[in-house]
Amino acid sequence: MTKTIGLQSVTLAVLLVSLHAHAKQRTATEEGYQIATVVSVTRHASASNYAGDNPSDAPLQARDYSYDIGIRLNCNLYVGRYESAIKYLPSAFAPHHEVDVRLHKHIMYVSLPFSDEEVMMGIVAHRRVKDEVCAKAAPKTLPAQVPNHQLTPTKLNGGLV
Repeated sequence: MTKTIGLQSVTLAVLLVSLHAHAKQRTATEEGYQIATVVSVTRHASASNYAGDNPSDAPLQARDYSYDIGIRLNCNLYVGRYESAIKYLPSAFAPHHEVDVRLHKHIMYVSLPFSDEEVMMGIVAHRRVKDEVCAKAAPKTLPAQVPNHQLTPTKLNGGLV
């Protein structure tokens, strides 16, 4: 009886250790994260919707703490809008810092270093970067040509087909 319980506990321990090891093997790239570089940070000023003559009649506006964060991923430049309820901008969002980025449709997820937090930003702009590095990395596409020995001769008798 004790031999069976001992064998079951050892089997369970081995199973738990193997599951834990398998879970740790998932790296950031397997979860879809890629290393990108923060290029620019600018404060986003929301436009006023007041169109009257007297500025004192303008409706009150909520405080808006939002920033446009330019992030370069390979040869693409994405601009994500980071919004905060308080006047806080993570230190990872400084120019020339590397961050882990995951893209999903029109959303950019940035994993903050030194924490388990993930920041969600809407992508407000996207463009391809045209510099020397990207020009060399871009594949040269030539129009596809069919070799003469693969062409089959056809005989046209004229008229409409």
